[in-house]
Amino acid sequence: MRGVERPELLPDCDVPARDRTPDDFILTCLVRLADDSLGDNWRASSLHACEIRGGAALAAASFVVKAPGPWYEDLQRILRLSGVDVDRPPYSYAEYTVGLCYVAGTKGLPAGLRHRAADALVHRANDAGYSEARNLLPRNGWNWLADAVREGWAVWTANLFANDENAPLSARMRVGLALAEYEHPAGFIPEAVERLAAHSDAASADRLELAMAVAQRAPEDAASLLCSVASDPVVQAGHRMRAIQKLDGIAPEEAERMRALQTRLPSVRAARDQQREAAERARHEAAAKRARETPEAVVERLDSKIEEILDDLRGRGSADWLADGLDNHIAESDGEGVAQDVTAICSLVFDEDVESALRLLEELTQIRYGNDTKSTPNSADPDAPCDPGFPRLTREELEECARAKAERSWSFWKGLVEKHGWDNDRFDELDRQLTEVNQDGGETIHQKAGDHLRELQQHLVWELWPALVAAAVERDYGAAREYLATARSLSGEVRRAEELWRETSAENYFFDPLTMSWPREFWLVLEEWRRGTTGG
Repeated sequence: MRGVERPELLPDCDVPARDRTPDDFILTCLVRLADDSLGDNWRASSLHACEIRGGAALAAASFVVKAPGPWYEDLQRILRLSGVDVDRPPYSYAEYTVGLCYVAGTKGLPAGLRHRAADALVHRANDAGYSEARNLLPRNGWNWLADAVREGWAVWTANLFANDENAPLSARMRVGLALAEYEHPAGFIPEAVERLAAHSDAASADRLELAMAVAQRAPEDAASLLCSVASDPVVQAGHRMRAIQKLDGIAPEEAERMRALQTRLPSVRAARDQQREAAERARHEAAAKRARETPEAVVERLDSKIEEILDDLRGRGSADWLADGLDNHIAESDGEGVAQDVTAICSLVFDEDVESALRLLEELTQIRYGNDTKSTPNSADPDAPCDPGFPRLTREELEECARAKAERSWSFWKGLVEKHGWDNDRFDELDRQLTEVNQDGGETIHQKAGDHLRELQQHLVWELWPALVAAAVERDYGAAREYLATARSLSGEVRRAEELWRETSAENYFFDPLTMSWPREFWLVLEEWRRGTTGG
Protein backbone atom coordinates (compact mmCIF):
# COMPACT_ATOMS: atom_id res chain seq x y z
CA MET A 1 0.00 0.00 0.00
CA ARG A 2 1.54 3.32 -1.07
CA GLY A 3 1.61 6.20 1.36
CA VAL A 4 0.13 9.63 0.76
CA GLU A 5 2.71 12.29 -0.02
CA ARG A 6 2.87 15.01 2.60
CA PRO A 7 2.25 18.48 1.15
CA GLU A 8 5.13 20.91 1.52
CA LEU A 9 2.74 23.82 2.13
CA LEU A 10 -0.90 24.11 3.20
CA PRO A 11 -3.46 26.68 1.95
CA ASP A 12 -2.88 30.14 3.49
CA CYS A 13 -0.01 28.71 5.51
CA ASP A 14 3.58 29.31 4.42
CA VAL A 15 5.13 27.08 7.10
CA PRO A 16 7.04 24.20 5.43
CA ALA A 17 6.35 20.60 6.38
CA ARG A 18 9.53 20.21 8.46
CA ASP A 19 8.39 23.06 10.75
CA ARG A 20 4.87 21.71 11.31
CA THR A 21 6.10 19.26 13.94
CA PRO A 22 6.24 20.39 17.62
CA ASP A 23 9.59 20.55 19.37
CA ASP A 24 10.17 18.52 22.54
CA PHE A 25 9.12 21.35 24.85
CA ILE A 26 5.75 21.96 23.14
CA LEU A 27 5.14 18.22 22.81
CA THR A 28 5.73 17.72 26.55
CA CYS A 29 3.43 20.62 27.46
CA LEU A 30 0.58 19.33 25.26
CA VAL A 31 0.87 15.79 26.62
CA ARG A 32 0.92 17.01 30.25
CA LEU A 33 -2.05 19.32 29.64
CA ALA A 34 -4.21 16.40 28.47
CA ASP A 35 -2.92 13.86 31.05
CA ASP A 36 -5.62 13.56 33.77
CA SER A 37 -3.29 11.42 35.91
CA LEU A 38 -1.14 14.49 36.70
CA GLY A 39 -1.86 17.13 39.29
CA ASP A 40 -3.81 20.19 38.31
CA ASN A 41 -0.82 22.50 38.89
CA TRP A 42 1.31 20.52 36.40
CA ARG A 43 -1.40 20.74 33.81
CA ALA A 44 -2.16 24.42 34.39
CA SER A 45 1.57 25.21 34.19
CA SER A 46 1.77 23.42 30.85
CA LEU A 47 -1.06 25.61 29.54
CA HIS A 48 0.72 28.71 30.85
CA ALA A 49 3.93 27.60 29.11
CA CYS A 50 2.07 27.31 25.77
CA GLU A 51 0.61 30.78 26.35
CA ILE A 52 4.09 32.20 26.92
CA ARG A 53 5.48 30.46 23.84
CA GLY A 54 2.53 31.85 21.85
CA GLY A 55 1.86 31.31 18.17
CA ALA A 56 1.25 27.71 17.08
CA ALA A 57 1.93 26.40 20.61
CA LEU A 58 -0.91 28.50 22.09
CA ALA A 59 -3.14 27.60 19.12
CA ALA A 60 -2.55 23.87 19.76
CA ALA A 61 -3.27 24.26 23.51
CA SER A 62 -6.43 26.28 22.75
CA PHE A 63 -7.70 23.53 20.47
CA VAL A 64 -7.00 20.88 23.13
CA VAL A 65 -8.98 22.64 25.87
CA LYS A 66 -11.93 23.46 23.56
CA ALA A 67 -12.23 20.21 21.56
CA PRO A 68 -15.48 18.30 22.19
CA GLY A 69 -15.15 14.86 23.76
CA PRO A 70 -15.04 13.03 27.09
CA TRP A 71 -12.09 15.19 28.17
CA TYR A 72 -13.89 18.49 27.60
CA GLU A 73 -15.22 19.16 31.14
CA ASP A 74 -11.92 18.23 32.79
CA LEU A 75 -9.88 20.45 30.46
CA GLN A 76 -12.33 23.34 30.90
CA ARG A 77 -11.69 23.08 34.63
CA ILE A 78 -7.92 23.30 34.02
CA LEU A 79 -8.51 26.30 31.74
CA ARG A 80 -10.45 28.14 34.46
CA LEU A 81 -7.79 27.24 37.04
CA SER A 82 -4.98 28.60 34.83
CA GLY A 83 -6.71 31.87 33.97
CA VAL A 84 -5.45 31.69 30.38
CA ASP A 85 -7.67 33.53 27.88
CA VAL A 86 -8.25 31.42 24.75
CA ASP A 87 -11.40 33.17 23.56
CA ARG A 88 -9.57 36.11 21.93
CA PRO A 89 -6.39 34.41 20.75
CA PRO A 90 -3.37 36.42 19.54
CA TYR A 91 -2.26 33.83 16.99
CA SER A 92 -2.70 34.02 13.20
CA TYR A 93 -4.65 31.83 10.79
CA ALA A 94 -1.47 30.06 9.67
CA GLU A 95 -0.35 29.53 13.29
CA TYR A 96 -3.69 27.90 14.11
CA THR A 97 -3.24 25.57 11.13
CA VAL A 98 0.21 24.61 12.43
CA GLY A 99 -1.28 24.15 15.91
CA LEU A 100 -3.74 21.60 14.48
CA CYS A 101 -0.77 19.77 12.95
CA TYR A 102 0.92 19.76 16.38
CA VAL A 103 -2.12 18.16 18.03
CA ALA A 104 -2.76 15.61 15.25
CA GLY A 105 0.88 14.55 15.22
CA THR A 106 1.54 14.31 18.99
CA LYS A 107 1.54 10.61 19.89
CA GLY A 108 1.11 11.08 23.66
CA LEU A 109 -2.29 12.78 23.32
CA PRO A 110 -5.57 10.85 23.56
CA ALA A 111 -6.44 9.32 20.18
CA GLY A 112 -9.80 11.12 20.14
CA LEU A 113 -8.12 14.51 20.46
CA ARG A 114 -5.80 13.74 17.60
CA HIS A 115 -8.76 12.57 15.50
CA ARG A 116 -10.62 15.82 16.21
CA ALA A 117 -7.55 17.84 15.20
CA ALA A 118 -7.17 15.80 12.00
CA ASP A 119 -10.82 16.41 11.09
CA ALA A 120 -10.44 20.15 11.76
CA LEU A 121 -7.34 20.16 9.56
CA VAL A 122 -9.27 18.53 6.71
CA HIS A 123 -12.10 21.05 6.99
CA ARG A 124 -9.53 23.84 7.01
CA ALA A 125 -7.42 22.72 4.04
CA ASN A 126 -9.53 20.09 2.16
CA ASP A 127 -7.39 17.68 0.11
CA ALA A 128 -4.10 19.15 1.31
CA GLY A 129 -5.36 18.94 4.90
CA TYR A 130 -6.37 15.32 4.35
CA SER A 131 -2.91 14.45 2.99
CA GLU A 132 -1.34 16.17 6.01
CA ALA A 133 -3.62 14.30 8.40
CA ARG A 134 -2.85 10.95 6.74
CA ASN A 135 0.84 11.58 7.40
CA LEU A 136 0.32 12.67 11.00
CA LEU A 137 -1.96 9.82 12.14
CA PRO A 138 -1.07 6.10 11.98
CA ARG A 139 -1.59 4.84 8.44
CA ASN A 140 -3.73 1.87 9.46
CA GLY A 141 -5.56 3.55 12.33
CA TRP A 142 -8.46 5.19 10.49
CA ASN A 143 -11.37 2.92 11.47
CA TRP A 144 -12.34 5.63 13.96
CA LEU A 145 -13.97 7.49 11.09
CA ALA A 146 -16.85 4.99 11.01
CA ASP A 147 -17.70 5.75 14.65
CA ALA A 148 -17.20 9.48 14.06
CA VAL A 149 -19.70 9.48 11.18
CA ARG A 150 -22.23 7.62 13.29
CA GLU A 151 -21.72 10.26 16.00
CA GLY A 152 -22.41 12.96 13.42
CA TRP A 153 -18.98 14.48 12.73
CA ALA A 154 -15.98 13.96 10.36
CA VAL A 155 -18.36 13.20 7.46
CA TRP A 156 -16.28 15.10 4.88
CA THR A 157 -13.07 13.50 6.15
CA ALA A 158 -14.76 10.10 5.86
CA ASN A 159 -15.72 10.82 2.25
CA LEU A 160 -12.11 11.66 1.36
CA PHE A 161 -10.85 8.54 3.13
CA ALA A 162 -13.41 6.26 1.47
CA ASN A 163 -12.32 7.62 -1.92
CA ASP A 164 -8.61 7.19 -1.15
CA GLU A 165 -7.23 4.31 -3.27
CA ASN A 166 -4.09 4.32 -1.11
CA ALA A 167 -6.04 3.45 2.05
CA PRO A 168 -6.75 -0.17 3.10
CA LEU A 169 -9.88 -1.40 1.33
CA SER A 170 -11.31 -3.10 4.43
CA ALA A 171 -11.16 0.17 6.38
CA ARG A 172 -12.67 2.06 3.47
CA MET A 173 -15.58 -0.40 3.35
CA ARG A 174 -16.28 0.08 7.07
CA VAL A 175 -16.21 3.85 6.70
CA GLY A 176 -18.31 3.59 3.54
CA LEU A 177 -20.94 1.59 5.44
CA ALA A 178 -21.15 4.37 8.03
CA LEU A 179 -21.58 6.90 5.21
CA ALA A 180 -24.31 4.75 3.67
CA GLU A 181 -26.18 4.78 6.99
CA TYR A 182 -25.74 8.53 7.48
CA GLU A 183 -28.79 10.73 6.95
CA HIS A 184 -27.83 12.49 3.74
CA PRO A 185 -30.29 14.79 1.92
CA ALA A 186 -32.89 12.99 -0.18
CA GLY A 187 -31.61 11.95 -3.60
CA PHE A 188 -27.94 12.24 -2.61
CA ILE A 189 -25.57 9.27 -2.46
CA PRO A 190 -21.91 10.02 -1.69
CA GLU A 191 -19.63 9.22 -4.60
CA ALA A 192 -17.46 7.17 -2.27
CA VAL A 193 -20.41 4.88 -1.43
CA GLU A 194 -21.21 4.34 -5.13
CA ARG A 195 -17.58 3.53 -5.94
CA LEU A 196 -17.23 1.11 -3.02
CA ALA A 197 -20.50 -0.66 -3.85
CA ALA A 198 -19.09 -1.29 -7.36
CA HIS A 199 -15.52 -2.09 -6.25
CA SER A 200 -14.59 -5.44 -7.78
CA ASP A 201 -11.89 -6.15 -5.17
CA ALA A 202 -14.23 -5.74 -2.21
CA ALA A 203 -15.94 -8.73 -0.61
CA SER A 204 -19.36 -9.26 -2.17
CA ALA A 205 -20.97 -9.41 1.28
CA ASP A 206 -19.57 -5.96 2.09
CA ARG A 207 -20.80 -4.55 -1.21
CA LEU A 208 -24.28 -5.94 -0.60
CA GLU A 209 -24.27 -4.54 2.93
CA LEU A 210 -23.48 -1.07 1.57
CA ALA A 211 -26.35 -1.21 -0.94
CA MET A 212 -28.74 -2.58 1.68
CA ALA A 213 -27.81 0.18 4.12
CA VAL A 214 -28.75 2.84 1.58
CA ALA A 215 -31.95 0.93 0.73
CA GLN A 216 -32.86 0.79 4.40
CA ARG A 217 -32.43 4.55 4.80
CA ALA A 218 -33.63 5.79 1.38
CA PRO A 219 -35.08 3.00 -0.80
CA GLU A 220 -35.65 5.21 -3.83
CA ASP A 221 -31.95 6.16 -3.92
CA ALA A 222 -30.61 2.60 -3.68
CA ALA A 223 -31.72 1.14 -7.05
CA SER A 224 -28.45 1.94 -8.87
CA LEU A 225 -26.35 0.45 -6.06
CA LEU A 226 -28.41 -2.73 -5.95
CA CYS A 227 -28.15 -3.05 -9.75
CA SER A 228 -24.34 -2.68 -9.61
CA VAL A 229 -24.23 -5.58 -7.14
CA ALA A 230 -26.76 -7.74 -9.01
CA SER A 231 -25.07 -7.29 -12.42
CA ASP A 232 -21.47 -8.02 -11.36
CA PRO A 233 -20.43 -11.64 -11.99
CA VAL A 234 -17.71 -11.50 -9.28
CA VAL A 235 -20.44 -11.07 -6.64
CA GLN A 236 -21.61 -14.40 -5.19
CA ALA A 237 -24.86 -15.64 -6.69
CA GLY A 238 -26.65 -15.60 -3.32
CA HIS A 239 -25.72 -11.98 -2.75
CA ARG A 240 -26.87 -11.06 -6.26
CA MET A 241 -30.25 -12.71 -5.61
CA ARG A 242 -30.68 -10.83 -2.32
CA ALA A 243 -30.00 -7.56 -4.16
CA ILE A 244 -32.64 -8.52 -6.77
CA GLN A 245 -35.15 -9.39 -4.06
CA LYS A 246 -34.60 -5.97 -2.49
CA LEU A 247 -35.10 -4.41 -5.94
CA ASP A 248 -38.53 -6.11 -6.21
CA GLY A 249 -39.95 -3.69 -3.67
CA ILE A 250 -38.11 -0.62 -5.04
CA ALA A 251 -37.92 -0.92 -8.83
CA PRO A 252 -39.74 -4.04 -10.15
CA GLU A 253 -38.75 -3.41 -13.75
CA GLU A 254 -35.07 -3.24 -12.83
CA ALA A 255 -35.47 -6.39 -10.76
CA GLU A 256 -36.83 -8.28 -13.79
CA ARG A 257 -34.02 -7.00 -15.96
CA MET A 258 -31.45 -8.16 -13.41
CA ARG A 259 -33.09 -11.61 -13.22
CA ALA A 260 -32.90 -11.97 -17.00
CA LEU A 261 -29.26 -10.88 -16.92
CA GLN A 262 -28.24 -13.65 -14.52
CA THR A 263 -28.38 -16.32 -17.22
CA ARG A 264 -25.86 -14.42 -19.34
CA LEU A 265 -23.33 -13.74 -16.62
CA PRO A 266 -20.20 -15.93 -16.39
CA SER A 267 -19.62 -17.99 -13.28
CA VAL A 268 -18.04 -16.38 -10.25
CA ARG A 269 -14.88 -18.44 -10.80
CA ALA A 270 -14.61 -17.37 -14.46
CA ALA A 271 -15.22 -13.75 -13.49
CA ARG A 272 -12.57 -13.95 -10.78
CA ASP A 273 -10.13 -15.49 -13.28
CA GLN A 274 -10.76 -12.61 -15.65
CA GLN A 275 -10.30 -10.18 -12.79
CA ARG A 276 -7.00 -11.80 -11.81
CA GLU A 277 -5.78 -11.68 -15.41
CA ALA A 278 -6.67 -8.01 -15.63
CA ALA A 279 -4.90 -7.35 -12.33
CA GLU A 280 -1.86 -9.27 -13.56
CA ARG A 281 -1.78 -7.19 -16.74
CA ALA A 282 -2.05 -4.04 -14.65
CA ARG A 283 0.89 -5.21 -12.48
CA HIS A 284 2.99 -5.93 -15.55
CA GLU A 285 2.15 -2.52 -16.99
CA ALA A 286 3.03 -0.88 -13.67
CA ALA A 287 6.32 -2.79 -13.57
CA ALA A 288 7.06 -1.76 -17.15
CA LYS A 289 6.27 1.83 -16.24
CA ARG A 290 8.63 1.66 -13.26
CA ALA A 291 11.30 0.19 -15.52
CA ARG A 292 10.79 3.09 -17.91
CA GLU A 293 11.36 5.47 -15.01
CA THR A 294 14.76 4.06 -13.99
CA PRO A 295 17.74 6.39 -14.59
CA GLU A 296 19.08 4.09 -17.29
CA ALA A 297 15.73 4.01 -19.07
CA VAL A 298 15.36 7.79 -18.83
CA VAL A 299 18.85 8.24 -20.32
CA GLU A 300 18.00 5.80 -23.09
CA ARG A 301 14.77 7.66 -23.89
CA LEU A 302 16.61 10.98 -23.88
CA ASP A 303 19.25 9.64 -26.27
CA SER A 304 16.54 8.19 -28.49
CA LYS A 305 14.59 11.46 -28.56
CA ILE A 306 17.73 13.49 -29.30
CA GLU A 307 18.64 11.17 -32.18
CA GLU A 308 15.06 11.32 -33.47
CA ILE A 309 15.18 15.13 -33.61
CA LEU A 310 18.59 15.07 -35.31
CA ASP A 311 17.32 12.57 -37.89
CA ASP A 312 14.34 14.84 -38.57
CA LEU A 313 16.68 17.81 -39.10
CA ARG A 314 18.84 15.77 -41.47
CA GLY A 315 15.81 14.68 -43.45
CA ARG A 316 14.39 18.19 -43.77
CA GLY A 317 17.41 19.44 -45.74
CA SER A 318 18.18 16.23 -47.60
CA ALA A 319 19.29 16.49 -51.22
CA ASP A 320 17.03 13.49 -51.89
CA TRP A 321 13.92 15.66 -51.79
CA LEU A 322 14.60 19.36 -51.13
CA ALA A 323 14.16 21.04 -54.53
CA ASP A 324 15.54 17.86 -56.11
CA GLY A 325 13.76 18.66 -59.41
CA LEU A 326 15.19 22.19 -59.70
CA ASP A 327 17.83 21.23 -62.27
CA ASN A 328 15.28 19.67 -64.61
CA HIS A 329 12.79 22.49 -64.11
CA ILE A 330 15.44 25.06 -65.07
CA ALA A 331 16.54 23.03 -68.08
CA GLU A 332 12.92 22.72 -69.24
CA SER A 333 12.18 26.41 -68.51
CA ASP A 334 9.36 25.21 -66.23
CA GLY A 335 8.53 28.40 -64.34
CA GLU A 336 5.89 26.79 -62.15
CA GLY A 337 8.22 23.95 -61.15
CA VAL A 338 11.02 26.41 -60.31
CA ALA A 339 8.59 28.45 -58.17
CA GLN A 340 7.61 25.32 -56.23
CA ASP A 341 11.28 24.45 -55.63
CA VAL A 342 12.03 27.98 -54.38
CA THR A 343 9.00 27.85 -52.07
CA ALA A 344 10.22 24.53 -50.65
CA ILE A 345 13.62 26.06 -49.83
CA CYS A 346 12.11 29.14 -48.17
CA SER A 347 9.57 27.07 -46.24
CA LEU A 348 12.35 24.90 -44.85
CA VAL A 349 14.56 27.68 -43.50
CA PHE A 350 11.66 29.72 -42.07
CA ASP A 351 9.82 26.74 -40.57
CA GLU A 352 9.25 27.43 -36.86
CA ASP A 353 9.63 23.70 -36.21
CA VAL A 354 13.35 24.00 -37.01
CA GLU A 355 13.87 26.67 -34.34
CA SER A 356 11.72 24.67 -31.93
CA ALA A 357 13.78 21.55 -32.65
CA LEU A 358 17.02 23.40 -31.84
CA ARG A 359 15.54 24.75 -28.59
CA LEU A 360 14.25 21.31 -27.61
CA LEU A 361 17.60 19.72 -28.47
CA GLU A 362 19.38 22.23 -26.25
CA GLU A 363 17.01 21.55 -23.34
CA LEU A 364 17.24 17.78 -23.73
CA THR A 365 21.04 17.77 -23.96
CA GLN A 366 21.25 19.98 -20.87
CA ILE A 367 19.13 17.41 -19.03
CA ARG A 368 21.20 14.56 -20.48
CA TYR A 369 24.71 16.01 -20.18
CA GLY A 370 24.29 18.93 -17.77
CA ASN A 371 25.47 22.33 -19.00
CA ASP A 372 28.07 20.79 -21.31
CA THR A 373 26.88 22.68 -24.40
CA LYS A 374 28.72 25.30 -26.44
CA SER A 375 25.71 27.57 -26.76
CA THR A 376 25.67 30.83 -24.88
CA PRO A 377 22.64 33.01 -24.21
CA ASN A 378 21.82 35.28 -27.16
CA SER A 379 24.93 34.05 -28.97
CA ALA A 380 23.05 33.81 -32.26
CA ASP A 381 19.96 35.49 -33.54
CA PRO A 382 18.29 33.58 -36.41
CA ASP A 383 17.66 36.94 -38.10
CA ALA A 384 21.29 38.15 -37.76
CA PRO A 385 23.40 35.97 -40.07
CA CYS A 386 27.15 35.59 -39.94
CA ASP A 387 29.37 35.82 -43.09
CA PRO A 388 27.06 34.31 -45.77
CA GLY A 389 29.63 32.19 -47.59
CA PHE A 390 27.25 31.47 -50.48
CA PRO A 391 27.40 32.81 -54.08
CA ARG A 392 25.61 36.02 -55.02
CA LEU A 393 24.67 37.41 -58.43
CA THR A 394 23.36 40.86 -59.43
CA ARG A 395 21.70 42.15 -62.58
CA GLU A 396 24.79 44.23 -63.30
CA GLU A 397 27.03 41.16 -63.11
CA LEU A 398 24.75 39.33 -65.53
CA GLU A 399 24.83 42.21 -68.01
CA GLU A 400 28.59 42.53 -67.70
CA CYS A 401 28.99 38.82 -68.43
CA ALA A 402 26.75 39.06 -71.51
CA ARG A 403 28.56 42.19 -72.73
CA ALA A 404 31.98 40.52 -72.38
CA LYS A 405 30.76 37.54 -74.39
CA ALA A 406 29.21 39.80 -77.06
CA GLU A 407 32.43 41.77 -77.38
CA ARG A 408 34.39 38.56 -77.79
CA SER A 409 31.97 37.39 -80.49
CA TRP A 410 32.25 40.66 -82.43
CA SER A 411 36.03 40.67 -82.04
CA PHE A 412 36.20 37.13 -83.38
CA TRP A 413 33.99 38.09 -86.34
CA LYS A 414 36.24 41.10 -87.05
CA GLY A 415 39.23 38.76 -87.18
CA LEU A 416 37.47 36.50 -89.67
CA VAL A 417 36.58 39.46 -91.92
CA GLU A 418 40.15 40.74 -91.77
CA LYS A 419 41.42 37.33 -92.75
CA HIS A 420 38.83 36.22 -95.31
CA GLY A 421 37.15 39.43 -96.37
CA TRP A 422 33.47 40.50 -96.42
CA ASP A 423 30.59 38.57 -97.93
CA ASN A 424 28.99 39.92 -101.05
CA ASP A 425 26.36 41.78 -98.96
CA ARG A 426 28.06 43.47 -96.05
CA PHE A 427 24.85 44.69 -94.46
CA ASP A 428 23.27 41.24 -94.57
CA GLU A 429 26.39 39.78 -92.91
CA LEU A 430 26.14 42.39 -90.16
CA ASP A 431 22.44 41.60 -89.67
CA ARG A 432 23.21 37.91 -89.25
CA GLN A 433 26.06 38.65 -86.84
CA LEU A 434 23.90 40.97 -84.73
CA THR A 435 21.10 38.40 -84.49
CA GLU A 436 23.52 35.65 -83.53
CA VAL A 437 25.31 37.74 -80.90
CA ASN A 438 22.05 38.98 -79.32
CA GLN A 439 20.57 35.49 -79.24
CA ASP A 440 23.75 34.06 -77.76
CA GLY A 441 23.88 36.85 -75.16
CA GLY A 442 20.27 36.25 -74.11
CA GLU A 443 20.92 32.55 -73.72
CA THR A 444 24.07 33.28 -71.74
CA ILE A 445 22.45 35.48 -69.13
CA HIS A 446 19.44 33.14 -68.82
CA GLN A 447 21.73 30.15 -68.36
CA LYS A 448 23.88 31.99 -65.84
CA ALA A 449 20.79 32.95 -63.80
CA GLY A 450 19.70 29.29 -63.82
CA ASP A 451 23.19 28.13 -62.86
CA HIS A 452 23.14 30.54 -59.94
CA LEU A 453 19.87 29.04 -58.71
CA ARG A 454 21.40 25.57 -58.94
CA GLU A 455 24.48 26.69 -57.00
CA LEU A 456 22.35 28.10 -54.19
CA GLN A 457 20.30 24.92 -53.87
CA GLN A 458 23.44 22.75 -53.88
CA HIS A 459 25.16 25.03 -51.35
CA LEU A 460 22.17 24.64 -49.02
CA VAL A 461 21.77 20.86 -49.25
CA TRP A 462 25.45 19.89 -49.49
CA GLU A 463 27.20 22.46 -47.29
CA LEU A 464 25.01 24.75 -45.20
CA TRP A 465 22.37 22.35 -43.91
CA PRO A 466 24.83 19.51 -43.14
CA ALA A 467 26.92 22.07 -41.22
CA LEU A 468 23.84 23.07 -39.20
CA VAL A 469 23.10 19.43 -38.33
CA ALA A 470 26.77 18.76 -37.50
CA ALA A 471 26.78 21.73 -35.09
CA ALA A 472 23.65 20.36 -33.42
CA VAL A 473 25.28 16.93 -33.12
CA GLU A 474 28.30 18.58 -31.47
CA ARG A 475 25.88 20.45 -29.14
CA ASP A 476 27.14 23.79 -30.45
CA TYR A 477 23.72 25.40 -30.66
CA GLY A 478 25.09 28.91 -31.08
CA ALA A 479 26.77 27.83 -34.33
CA ALA A 480 23.64 25.92 -35.39
CA ARG A 481 21.55 29.08 -35.05
CA GLU A 482 24.14 31.03 -37.05
CA TYR A 483 23.88 28.46 -39.83
CA LEU A 484 20.09 28.76 -39.70
CA ALA A 485 20.38 32.57 -39.98
CA THR A 486 22.69 32.11 -42.96
CA ALA A 487 20.20 29.72 -44.55
CA ARG A 488 17.49 32.35 -44.17
CA SER A 489 19.72 34.92 -45.82
CA LEU A 490 20.38 32.42 -48.62
CA SER A 491 16.62 32.05 -49.16
CA GLY A 492 16.45 35.78 -49.94
CA GLU A 493 19.16 35.34 -52.56
CA VAL A 494 17.18 32.37 -53.95
CA ARG A 495 14.13 34.62 -54.36
CA ARG A 496 16.22 37.26 -56.20
CA ALA A 497 17.84 34.59 -58.39
CA GLU A 498 14.41 33.27 -59.37
CA GLU A 499 13.33 36.79 -60.35
CA LEU A 500 16.47 37.21 -62.49
CA TRP A 501 15.88 33.87 -64.15
CA ARG A 502 12.28 34.80 -64.98
CA GLU A 503 13.23 38.25 -66.28
CA THR A 504 16.02 36.96 -68.51
CA SER A 505 13.75 34.30 -69.97
CA ALA A 506 11.14 36.89 -70.98
CA GLU A 507 13.27 39.72 -72.38
CA ASN A 508 15.20 40.11 -75.70
CA TYR A 509 18.85 40.87 -75.21
CA PHE A 510 20.47 43.56 -77.39
CA PHE A 511 24.11 44.56 -77.73
CA ASP A 512 25.13 47.61 -79.78
CA PRO A 513 28.45 46.86 -81.55
CA LEU A 514 29.08 50.59 -81.99
CA THR A 515 29.80 50.79 -78.24
CA MET A 516 33.05 48.95 -79.04
CA SER A 517 36.26 50.37 -80.47
CA TRP A 518 36.70 49.59 -84.21
CA PRO A 519 39.30 50.23 -86.95
CA ARG A 520 38.29 53.14 -89.24
CA GLU A 521 37.30 50.97 -92.23
CA PHE A 522 35.02 48.82 -90.03
CA TRP A 523 33.59 51.87 -88.27
CA LEU A 524 32.57 53.45 -91.56
CA VAL A 525 30.74 50.27 -92.65
CA LEU A 526 29.06 49.94 -89.24
CA GLU A 527 27.98 53.60 -89.32
CA GLU A 528 26.46 53.17 -92.79
CA TRP A 529 24.80 49.88 -91.74
CA ARG A 530 23.36 51.53 -88.63
CA ARG A 531 21.89 54.37 -90.67
CA GLY A 532 20.32 51.83 -92.99
CA THR A 533 18.78 49.77 -90.16
CA THR A 534 17.44 52.89 -88.44
CA GLY A 535 16.07 54.37 -91.62
CA GLY A 536 18.39 57.35 -91.39
